Amino acid sequence: MRMQLRGRTLDLGRPRLVGIVNVTPDSFSDGGQLPTLQAAVDHALSLIEAGAELLDVGGESTRPGAMAVPLEVEARRAVPVVQAICARTQVPVCIDTRRAEVARMALQAGAVLVNDTSGAVADGMAEVVCEFAAGWVLMHAPHAVGAMGWSQAAQGFPQGTEAGVQRVADDLAAMVARALALGAGWPQLAVDPGLGFGKTAAQNLRLLRCPAALHTIGLPVYAGPSRKSFLVAQLPAHRTPSPGQRQGATAAAVTAAVLGGAAFVRVHDVAALRQVFDAAVAIRDAG
Repeated sequence: MRMQLRGRTLDLGRPRLVGIVNVTPDSFSDGGQLPTLQAAVDHALSLIEAGAELLDVGGESTRPGAMAVPLEVEARRAVPVVQAICARTQVPVCIDTRRAEVARMALQAGAVLVNDTSGAVADGMAEVVCEFAAGWVLMHAPHAVGAMGWSQAAQGFPQGTEAGVQRVADDLAAMVARALALGAGWPQLAVDPGLGFGKTAAQNLRLLRCPAALHTIGLPVYAGPSRKSFLVAQLPAHRTPSPGQRQGATAAAVTAAVLGGAAFVRVHDVAALRQVFDAAVAIRDAG
């Protein structure tokens, strides 16, 4: 399996570990930790040194309850970081956004992939992706930013685990069909089940294992389980770790995602999880 990213071919015979570069003040686990352009670039380069094979840069939080920020604020946060990173490395850079305008600016700055967090397939985003021949990750989200609870089924979304998983797969298949109808090429696309976005903890755990319903779509799966609360939902309230203390749970999630066939796994703690990721790939390939 391969993806085409602005003329470069990314071989996905081996899954890719993606490092997160959040330049938001309010992300759920690391908001405000990269307050300057230099801090963000230094962090990005440290993720590459630790083994990140792709960087995902985001300038608007998608945590539960997060409020939308003006387009110019998101662009001011993210685009200079993308440009500065691309000037320092050949590692592919992804822009994490729901806005076509921000995607365009980031692609102009050197990004090669759009992680579209809108939960929809908009004409404007399709136009931008096609213009730049960029990669496009279609993420499942039943409602917009700020309207979802963490590990809670959204209104109108199936409550049952398997019914919810099938709904995600059906919705993503419809999104893929629309993206293709708007001119995107099959090799440009990947799908993200939207772990934590308007789903129950049980549904998230099942989706984390990349069930067959996702693989029948036939596209690479982009999984983002890092530090999310559904990973520790089974623990007593007094023992529930904060997001920054969920490294062990994230390691288990990374292993499950790799064994389930994810092509991309997106994490905060690249240095700590590179060994986990490589071991999981070795176990998968040995099977």
